[in-house]
Amino acid sequence: MHGAGDLSRRLSRWIDYGQCGMLQSILWTFSFCILESDITQKMQQAMVDQIKTSALDHKGDAANPEVKYFRPRYVRSLDGIRGVLILMVVQDHLDLLRHSVGFIGVNCFFVLSGFLITWLLVSEWNDSGTIKLKDFYYRRALRLFPALFVMLALFAPYTCLVSPPRTVARDFHYILWALFYFTNWGQVLGCGDIANHLAHTWSLSIEEQFYLLWAPMLLLLLHRTESKTSLLWWTVLAALCSVLIRAYCTFFGEAGFYGFWRVSRGLDARADSLLIGCAAGIIVTAQLLPRRRWLEWALYLAAAISIGGLIWVSWHEIYDSWMYYVGWFLASLFTAIIILHLVYSPRGMLHRIFEASPLVYVGIISYGLYIWHFPIFNIIHERYPNHWQFTAVAAALAATLLSYYLVERPCLRLKKKFSRIGQSVKQAETPVLIPADG
Repeated sequence: MHGAGDLSRRLSRWIDYGQCGMLQSILWTFSFCILESDITQKMQQAMVDQIKTSALDHKGDAANPEVKYFRPRYVRSLDGIRGVLILMVVQDHLDLLRHSVGFIGVNCFFVLSGFLITWLLVSEWNDSGTIKLKDFYYRRALRLFPALFVMLALFAPYTCLVSPPRTVARDFHYILWALFYFTNWGQVLGCGDIANHLAHTWSLSIEEQFYLLWAPMLLLLLHRTESKTSLLWWTVLAALCSVLIRAYCTFFGEAGFYGFWRVSRGLDARADSLLIGCAAGIIVTAQLLPRRRWLEWALYLAAAISIGGLIWVSWHEIYDSWMYYVGWFLASLFTAIIILHLVYSPRGMLHRIFEASPLVYVGIISYGLYIWHFPIFNIIHERYPNHWQFTAVAAALAATLLSYYLVERPCLRLKKKFSRIGQSVKQAETPVLIPADG
């Protein structure tokens, strides 16, 4: 029995230091059967933990066995990307560049949003074998709803004071749409004025509708698929279906309902951007790409080309029909490649660009800036049609900072009690959307 005890202790040390994978679990189970009388309670627990981890991490995955999946962590350059994207959107509403630049910014926000949330949810699955949907929705509500609610609560008395009764009734319809994340379908159905003060909340509506469906669907897929590779292909297939819906609406749909507003505002027609981001999150979390020097260089080159591709797509007219089913899809792919490069490669020129402090700070406050800038820009433009931009930007920044420090940050502290995998996920819970969250 002395030799058996030595064997058990060696197996235990291998488990503690993580030096073997599924084979380790099999050997440990075999030794447990023949040496049960010598195994301590601690070693039994180690066996259970190791088998559970192996089942979660290696359930048929084609991941690189030399590295573990990436846990969610703060990537400073991703906040810099947020900063660039919100500036693309804001300039659009200031009428500085082409409208398509801001619209592609929305696309990129969708991709980043899908990536970060999926990174978080799949990591929670890897840690615990499940996803607590209630906690996920609590975190989303605490992050997204307070700033939106305050903006709507201030807009309601404003419209009552300055607008005629008929306009007030119409504006309260828009408030309800924004409050219940229905703005995008209101625009699809042609209800009301497309250019109202709350029209920008269409993208927030798409994002929240998507996550209402994606989190339980992801949990189901994680239970039913044989591997993370299979999960990835199902996600890619869903993204391609969304592109096909846009193509169908473009070529075979009737005028009106199947026009620009249908393909740009419908959840089913815009889900590909979010799903491409989700696919990138699965790739990172499951380590489906090996950590090799050549791959870092390849991603760097692909990211550089993708930046050029985004500029090229942004400079095309947004109402060209090919943009509906090709341009927006390409913009999503380009964005996913840039994100993968920034997450996989800890250094490089793009990191230095996107980690610039001004861009990072703008990215941190980007959600509030998106919420507040559009109604403020419209109101000031109505009152002062000449040289309104400087005043509008100053007012929007003031509202954004007040919102961030007085509303958003206190709610972020409440959000921690619903976090399952530590404080490193703070970025993944920041709404990337904005539209534009975003």
